[in-house]
Amino acid sequence: MVLTNHWQSQLQLAQTSRASSSPHHHARAAATISRGGTATASGMTDLLFSGNGSTPLLSGVSFKSYGLQHARVESADIDGRALASDEINDHRQDWSALDMGGQGLRNINVNLFNYQFLDKLYINHNRLMSLPGAIRNLCQLSVLDLSGNMLTSLPPEIGLLRSLRMLLIIDNNISNLPPEMGMLYKLEVLGIEGNPLPESIKSLMSREGTRGVIVELRDNGPPPPTPADRDWIELDEEAQNHKDELFTVVSYNILCDRYTGIYGYCPKWALTWEYRKARLQEELQRYNADIFCLQEVDGETYEEFLTPLLKDYGGYYWPKTRVKTMGDKERKKVDGCAIFYKKSVFKLLEKQSIEYNQAALKLLWENETISKFPDIYNRISTRDNVAIVVFLEHIKTGNRLIVGNTHLHWDPLQMDVKLVQVGLLMSEIRDMGEKFAKTKPSELHKEAYSSASQIPMIVCGDFNSTVDSGVYELITHGEVKGDHNDMQGFKYGKFTAGGIQHPFTLKSAYSNIGELSFTNCTPTFTESIDYVWYSANNLSVTGLLGEPDKEYMSKVIGFPNAHFTSDHISLMAEMQFKKS
Repeated sequence: MVLTNHWQSQLQLAQTSRASSSPHHHARAAATISRGGTATASGMTDLLFSGNGSTPLLSGVSFKSYGLQHARVESADIDGRALASDEINDHRQDWSALDMGGQGLRNINVNLFNYQFLDKLYINHNRLMSLPGAIRNLCQLSVLDLSGNMLTSLPPEIGLLRSLRMLLIIDNNISNLPPEMGMLYKLEVLGIEGNPLPESIKSLMSREGTRGVIVELRDNGPPPPTPADRDWIELDEEAQNHKDELFTVVSYNILCDRYTGIYGYCPKWALTWEYRKARLQEELQRYNADIFCLQEVDGETYEEFLTPLLKDYGGYYWPKTRVKTMGDKERKKVDGCAIFYKKSVFKLLEKQSIEYNQAALKLLWENETISKFPDIYNRISTRDNVAIVVFLEHIKTGNRLIVGNTHLHWDPLQMDVKLVQVGLLMSEIRDMGEKFAKTKPSELHKEAYSSASQIPMIVCGDFNSTVDSGVYELITHGEVKGDHNDMQGFKYGKFTAGGIQHPFTLKSAYSNIGELSFTNCTPTFTESIDYVWYSANNLSVTGLLGEPDKEYMSKVIGFPNAHFTSDHISLMAEMQFKKS
């Protein structure tokens, strides 16, 4: 083996490990350092404090009291959405490292895997012959030391340790690495010396280090087994006797191609647009929905892929406002929102875009001066998110339908921005609806609508807001107070003076079965943030597309991957017009 810098690091790790076989070595060394002393000549000081500059890679081994933290990344926007915000765990935990090294253990009590708060686990220099798959429960581990045992393999579940930065398996009998380790996208140090691993793995480690090995496992390992199809949940079987009154709607953040650069756990080939485009085509054709509401659609994708693919549909697209400052080539890469409606089912009556920064300026003008309400200018008018609205007529029944589609600001710390954006959205749709209500009734549906709230309505989108948010409260209850916690003390003119209201009886389609456990899935953030809202006074939900297979989900750390082309899942609802 050529003694490269990478392999020299392997030898240093092995030397340090072999000198660390005494009981509780890591804990005792860390305790010594914390008291101002120095560790033994084994090199433990270097191991504990290796990393970038003075940042301790293995710090905090002793049972000292410190709070747990985790980072949340909510989305993938290269304009900043990949920045993490630290959130402090409300539940106090006085220790997060456990040293069971040098005890001669042959088995591990399964209760150990209930300690899901563990950040570092040392079970080195024991007599373990296998590692239970339950290790997957310790998903906050950043350091795992298995060195000096009798392991012959690693469980595939080790790939689910999404926070792992250091994994030491030095001096075992491991003959191969599971391909699932390719999901360890945060891993910085992998110690493999002293194992009968294939020469190809050792050579790769020597040439390219830990990242080279992980990338090889990620890009050339087999994908997880294909998941079972998502279940279709029938809510009203009798509705199938009235098919003329039914229609389906899909809401889907398809993940803009220019945002795919941060998903280090996904094979590179599965992130290519050619691969993702083929999978997306299969998915959209399988749904064959009457209405598609898509987010993160760039201009090129809309013109060159979606429009030809959905040739039986009418389409409406609007990009983020930044497009106005760009040339023809750059503007095609800007994402926005698109609505497609099946021309054999619906007829377009009107369409309109909503640019939140312009709507914010309108709100500002209503409140006289920038100096009086600078938050409107500084926090809302600087965001270029958009929404689009179409006014449709159902061809077979003559019912009218308002369909909105939006993608709100991403930042989890700016709850006020999202709440105000929804307030602006509802205000704009109300004004449009009042205008639409004056439209002459159709021959099939002769009854005129008396107000905007009487027109059937669907609002879809990526709202970047969980079910406990002010956004969810506003949409479902029709109002929030001006001093709502999500406002965070900022001042937004009439929105904070009198609260935000809207006149619609909106309900989340999936609330009929309990909201899905997630609609956005990444290693650091898995929550429901996408919704299909409908006006419950004149529409009913008769069927829903269920969530992905739970067995499959237990084997992956996030999307996108080989089977799911976006970090979001698609939502699909079947709806029925209620009788007047």
